[in-house]
Amino acid sequence: MKTNNFWISILALTIVFGCNDEEDTDINPTSDPNVSHYKGTQAPGDIWDWVLDYNHMTFSTTWDHGTFDDTSDDIAVEGTFITLPSGYLKCTINKSTPSNGDIPEDGSAYFFAMNLPNMTMIIKPEGSIKGDLIAAVATGECNDVPGDYNYIMVAPGNMEAYDPVTEEAYGVASFVDNGNGFAISGEGYSLDCANEGVCTSTSTIQGLPVAECQDNGAIKIMSDGATAIEGQFTGAGVMMIDRGEGNGGVLAVQQSGAYEFNDLVDADMVGFAYMPANEEETIVPVHLVFKDEGNVILGKASKINDIVTGELEAKEPVSIRVDAINNGLLDGDITHSDGLGTNFVAAMLESEGEKMLILSSTSTNGDPFILITVTKRD
Repeated sequence: MKTNNFWISILALTIVFGCNDEEDTDINPTSDPNVSHYKGTQAPGDIWDWVLDYNHMTFSTTWDHGTFDDTSDDIAVEGTFITLPSGYLKCTINKSTPSNGDIPEDGSAYFFAMNLPNMTMIIKPEGSIKGDLIAAVATGECNDVPGDYNYIMVAPGNMEAYDPVTEEAYGVASFVDNGNGFAISGEGYSLDCANEGVCTSTSTIQGLPVAECQDNGAIKIMSDGATAIEGQFTGAGVMMIDRGEGNGGVLAVQQSGAYEFNDLVDADMVGFAYMPANEEETIVPVHLVFKDEGNVILGKASKINDIVTGELEAKEPVSIRVDAINNGLLDGDITHSDGLGTNFVAAMLESEGEKMLILSSTSTNGDPFILITVTKRD
């Protein structure tokens, strides 16, 4: 059995929630309900701060290459966005600072995104800046931090070489306010641990780090006086952790023992499938709906052929069979379009009528398959 040392290394770190340093790039949310703020993780450990301004239909974002305290390689991007008939957003870049030849300002560089205000925003770089998936979480408050979370690795540090079957793919983490700070505990697992399988990789989260919190639910983990990890918590029960350059990031949702199979029935969701080893199409827009098939709850995931209109691919959708739900952590099997099956683990959340599902699996040839979907916007 291989032990993952990432969480063990946390024991030597100091956790700081928020920061007042003048050079900090953390976003400072306003009280305007039409302005949404997000912090996101992207393989191999990049971090993004996003602002969507619905008053002016503009966006701004800062791209940090996972070096955190070194802002010399940060890129600030601005532009405008529209809501497509499909419900996705199209965010078109018209300015980058500093000017960068890889990020043109002529409209050929843009993002597609699906967002749930106050919860999450899932982003696909497209056009001339096509890249890896960005999984972002809305800003919140410090009292949003404590809780028990199910997490999924969504931004693997080794990208196309990532093997969720034998490396960390999912886990559980608890943040407890003990009056002096937040105690962190939990476990991480490889995908072969699911369904009571024989685990290739496990990790243990233990110890009592020193923690402080300020205003917007953002976290920093310090090591030897430098930022080692950043993250974001929100009141809807979603959080993300970015571990820095080459170490990847996770997306998580709060646990609940109240979830049942029927909570998935008729869930109509959209989002993205992320396949870092797929050379032709790394990120694919997806529509997912769950139905009660009598003796099983079955999800049908279809590729969206036209992200503007929402038109679905005509071929048979991928089937997602849910076998078990435990505190919001799901496991089961996926039947792919070639008729072959793979195991999956997923984390689900329902908050104020909105649903979110984060899933880890593989293709039938063993390549990583990560799916993030949220309630479809009308």
